[in-house]
Amino acid sequence: MSDGSASAAYADNDEPAPACARCGLIRGAESTDADRAGWAATTGSPTVATADPGWKRYLRFWWVPALAVALLVGYLTTARRDSLGALETSGTVSVEDMRAGDCFNSEEEEISEVDGVPCSEAHEYEVFAVGTYGSDNAAFPSDAEMEAVFGSVCEAPFESYVGASYESSAIYASMITPSEETWADGDREFICTLYEPDPDDFDANVVLTESLRGAGR
Repeated sequence: MSDGSASAAYADNDEPAPACARCGLIRGAESTDADRAGWAATTGSPTVATADPGWKRYLRFWWVPALAVALLVGYLTTARRDSLGALETSGTVSVEDMRAGDCFNSEEEEISEVDGVPCSEAHEYEVFAVGTYGSDNAAFPSDAEMEAVFGSVCEAPFESYVGASYESSAIYASMITPSEETWADGDREFICTLYEPDPDDFDANVVLTESLRGAGR
């Protein structure tokens, strides 16, 4: 079955010519895939139209399924909150989105996100307050000044959250602070967190499965 390529090439030949001057085929011969490939590679050769496979039409939209996968992964790995704002599923929580009542785990010293969990699931830390400290032009606090920041931002809300004063409580507290780099960008947010050191290993923390809100100790 001929596709018409050879007969089209004869249009410029003398009618009696036994072979095509441009494609080399004997009159009446059928062109092959190899013939058409050779024509396409030769300057001045006849143009042979070939149909692209249907799937090629969709290559320009390759990013659509990739984007859908990325959005799905982001949705599945990000912690979700209930109507009251409490974490109801485990997943990543940006430090910018952390709020009092969030329970989480993290092993990093410098963080941009944590592994958030409902407080009924195993965790080491719990946010009890979020506050700001320092003017726009203030220098990054020294280690000594961080104690003053803790007293200003975290000590008062500690008692109202835990139900015991910070000085008398068996529960410990610390802060997630801005880094020098984020401070230079205007970050003044400090996140106050609760934890309980393991009495048998002070370098480790007790793994909790309930909130420390209202613990009273």
